[in-house]
Amino acid sequence: MVDSPHHVHFDQTVINDGLHDNSIIYQIAPEGTSLTVHLGFLQIKHRYRIELSVPAQVVKNAGFEVGSNSAFVVQDTHVPCVNCKLLEFSSRTVDVKGVEHFSVTIEFFAHKEKLLKECLHLCGKEEPARKLELILVARVLGKGKGTPMLRNGIHCIGVEKDDEESEASDWQGFADGK
Repeated sequence: MVDSPHHVHFDQTVINDGLHDNSIIYQIAPEGTSLTVHLGFLQIKHRYRIELSVPAQVVKNAGFEVGSNSAFVVQDTHVPCVNCKLLEFSSRTVDVKGVEHFSVTIEFFAHKEKLLKECLHLCGKEEPARKLELILVARVLGKGKGTPMLRNGIHCIGVEKDDEESEASDWQGFADGK
């Protein structure tokens, strides 16, 4: 690591050493009913488009059988997830290396600081009985705490203004004393 008066720079040999991969991490729950997706660091009040390429073997290991489904949708629940929205979850595709994977696109809003965990309950489009719980986990940096380097497949698509930063106000000013 090389320090300059105003910035920290990392040596390219450290970044490209094979140990510091910038990929999204997938973890199967011990009971095999859910898939946790570790997104890394995000920034508060930012909206992200997350493009996942989930290896088919990971989904199978999570106990999720695809069956004859062509796609997957969010299962109707009593409390919908407002900060995390499934945009697309396609059926299996094969990448250039010949590995089967699912292409998943999600819109994610980092609405609070520290550890943020959002759950999407998915089911098959043609076979709703086939279910998968997708848990998205991120560490969210507060205002002024820095700008994170986003992992591969994560793109910032917008920033929500804070209420205190807004120029619009209902305040009418001081009443005229006359």
